[in-house]
Amino acid sequence: MNKLIVIVGPTASGKTDLSVKIAKEFNGECINSDSTQIFKGTDIATNKITKEEMDGIEHHLLSIKEVNESYSVADFQKEAREKVAQILEKGKTPIIVGGTGLYTNALLMDYNFTSDDHIKDYEKQYEKLSNQEVWEILNEKDNLEAQKIHPNNRYRAIRALEIIELNGNQKSELIKDNKKYVYNNLLIVGLFPQRDKLYSRINNRVLSLEKRGLFKEIEMAYEANNFNKKAQSLKCIGGPEIIKYLEKEITYDECIELMQKNNRHYARRQLTWFRNQLDNVEWFEHDYDNFNKISDEIIEYIKLNI
Repeated sequence: MNKLIVIVGPTASGKTDLSVKIAKEFNGECINSDSTQIFKGTDIATNKITKEEMDGIEHHLLSIKEVNESYSVADFQKEAREKVAQILEKGKTPIIVGGTGLYTNALLMDYNFTSDDHIKDYEKQYEKLSNQEVWEILNEKDNLEAQKIHPNNRYRAIRALEIIELNGNQKSELIKDNKKYVYNNLLIVGLFPQRDKLYSRINNRVLSLEKRGLFKEIEMAYEANNFNKKAQSLKCIGGPEIIKYLEKEITYDECIELMQKNNRHYARRQLTWFRNQLDNVEWFEHDYDNFNKISDEIIEYIKLNI
């Protein structure tokens, strides 16, 4: 099958489980498109797939950078497209799976977004401003893009402002103006859990990750980054919140509650992104109890459209 399959959906929607099932059915290999899972050292925080869960399926672009390194959208675009070509050349099916909308767009769409285009020391003009103040500036200049970025994600907010400065255009408009797929043999499926079930799953996942050692993992990553709050590997949900706890700005219970709330908001922003930015997505609603049935329906849908 000379087909590229893409699985999108919010965090905790079942994308990982579905990707392995599809890979087994269609002789596939998975390519990660989650920006936080690029890094080593935050496996718990990003709920990264384990070797056991991979069940023998080859996975690419997972844990390829140290926790204190950086990785750009342009880097992902280049490497992911190389992986797609290599997998197709082997006669196998590339399966893109992850929740970072910008990474998915960079891979699939015909627009340039390179790490070479930067303004020297651009971030210094914002160094006296809080994360919230930086986000509010972005919100005034590009409301659509600001809604996709958490106010604590200072790196992405400043980068979006830099793109406006460089191009004289909003980042959201640059993407919209170039909304053309570079792959003709493309099939996109989306998972859409019932909202109350999704939020419950997210709340329970935070508690589960906490028991697995989430706080210690973020603390170690924070130290490895020399206590740099802006490090890319700390942009995962849990990173900014736990740093606030480590710096005694909030209590432990407040940290847990904040992680749950921000995860829920993130899931909502992911759904908004995928619905607004991607065309021709076939969405499948589920309530987790019927996930196996929905997975089978998705596989049948793929068979009918290959």
